[in-house]
Amino acid sequence: MDKVLVLNNDYTPISLTTLRRGFKLVYKGKAEIIFSDDDNPIISEVKNYKRPTIIRLIRYIYLPYKKVPLTRYNIFRRDGHRCVYCGTKNDLTLDHVLPKSRGGGNTWKNLVSCCKVCNLKKDNMTPEEADMSMIVKPYAPTYIEFIERMNGVIKEEWKQFLLV
Repeated sequence: MDKVLVLNNDYTPISLTTLRRGFKLVYKGKAEIIFSDDDNPIISEVKNYKRPTIIRLIRYIYLPYKKVPLTRYNIFRRDGHRCVYCGTKNDLTLDHVLPKSRGGGNTWKNLVSCCKVCNLKKDNMTPEEADMSMIVKPYAPTYIEFIERMNGVIKEEWKQFLLV
């Protein structure tokens, strides 16, 4: 299904939407087309229309800062559904970098995807104490990163707006 990148009036990315919704926003005069797929127009009985790939809202929409919720699934998504220690995709669980018993909390920077084998090996230690290195360091992802990952494929014209 075709996706359309929606930009606020100041060109900051807001979300991805369906082609149908994006076209409606343009047709009703609530948005303008920034980029379109000229090789693949929308054909109707009356007229051919540009197929939008990026639209910009005419009026600025105030949106509060969007945070990505800290959930098991979102940690797996951030880490690419791979163990941060060995890279396997099998038997994933969550691991506290600094174990809970030693004061480690449930935060983006302390939780990582980990396979059961590595989790047992690490036991109640930090990665350094267990002599295990992380392929990817844990971090708090931005909302835009998750918009990109939900879509799977980033269109070339989106990259300048998504800061990829």
